[in-house]
Amino acid sequence: MRMSRSKFSVLLLSIFFVGALFLFGNAIQAEAKVDWKLKKGKYVVALSNSYYGNTWRKQMVDNFTEAAESAKKQGLISDYIVQNGDNTVNSQISQINSFILQGVDAIVIDPASSTALNSVLKKAMKAGIKVITFDCSVTLDSVYAVDFDFVTFGYDSVVEMAKLVGEKAKVIIIRGLAGTSADEEMYQGNLKALKNYPNMEVLATVHGDFSATKTQEALLQVLPSLKKVDGVITQCGGDAYGAAQAFEQIGSLGRPVIIGDNSAEFLKWWSEVGKKDGEYKTYSRGTCPSVSSAAFWASLYILNGYDVPKKMICDYYTVYEKELGKYSNMEPGTIISPTYAPEYVLDSIIEPALKKKK
Repeated sequence: MRMSRSKFSVLLLSIFFVGALFLFGNAIQAEAKVDWKLKKGKYVVALSNSYYGNTWRKQMVDNFTEAAESAKKQGLISDYIVQNGDNTVNSQISQINSFILQGVDAIVIDPASSTALNSVLKKAMKAGIKVITFDCSVTLDSVYAVDFDFVTFGYDSVVEMAKLVGEKAKVIIIRGLAGTSADEEMYQGNLKALKNYPNMEVLATVHGDFSATKTQEALLQVLPSLKKVDGVITQCGGDAYGAAQAFEQIGSLGRPVIIGDNSAEFLKWWSEVGKKDGEYKTYSRGTCPSVSSAAFWASLYILNGYDVPKKMICDYYTVYEKELGKYSNMEPGTIISPTYAPEYVLDSIIEPALKKKK
C-alpha cells in the first residue's frame, strides 16, 4: 500500500521534531551536568589596587587576601600578589607591567581610570592573562567586570533625599575619588535624578575621596559661607561620617539629613544622635568592600574554564533605622561587608548574569 504525499510529509515532520526535542533535551542535560567545581591548580592571581587611602579600600584588600589565603590552603591556587598604588595611573601601569613580567594567570583590578589603563590591559590579555575589574570599570569590552549599578545608586540617593527633606531641599553633594568610574557614574545618577526635582538646590559639590577625613576637610572649606543645609548626598566609603563630623564642628548649621555610608562610625553616630534627639531620619547605603573577594572567586571560575559572563553585577547594602541595633557591635574602622563565598558568587552573581545574557 502506497503512502500519500501528505501523510509522508507529516511523518517526516514528526521525525524532525522528535529528533530536535531529543537533541534539545540532551543539550539541557549537558548544561545541567556542569557542576562548576573549582579544581586544584597552580594559578597565581594578582590584585592591582589603585588607591589605599580610605577605610573601604583597606578593608577591600583585607577581604581579597582572606579569600586568596583560603583558596591557597585548599590548593586552588599556588600563590597571590597584592600591590597598592597612590591613585595615579602611572603607578597602576607599573603594577600591571610587573604582573605581566611575573607571568601571573589573572589580574583582579580596582582601576584608577576607565580609559587610561586600556593599553596595558590589552598587553596583559595578549600575554594570556585573565583580567577582571571590580568596583570601578574600564571601557574595554574584552575584560571581565564585577560591578555595582552606580548610576542607579546615585539616582536613588537623590530620590530618597527628596522623600526625607522635601523636593525644595538645599543639599550638598559629596563626590568620591576623582577619575574613577564609580564617582563619575554615581554623579551621573545624581544629575539624572535632579532633573526631576527642579526646585532642589545644590549648594555645593565637593570631592571627599570616599574618605571621612578628606570629606570633613572639604566640607569645612564651604560650610562657613552657608546659612542653611537640609541634606547631604554621599557616595559611601566613609564620607558620611566625615560629613557628620564637619557639621558637628561648625555647630551653627544644626544636623542636616546625611545619607549614611555603612561605616561603623556613621552607624554608631546615627544611633547616638537618634537616642539624644529622639529620632534622626535617614538611611545608610553602601557598596561592599568584599566585592574584591567576589572578583577573586570569579577569576578562579574563569581560570577553571567555565563560561563566566563578561558583565556581572553585585547588590549594594542598605540599612534602615529599625535595623540599627544589628550593627551596634561593629568593629571600628570597618564597613558592612558580607562574606562572598565561592558558592554565593556562583549562585548570586555569575548565574543571574548568565540568565540575563541568554
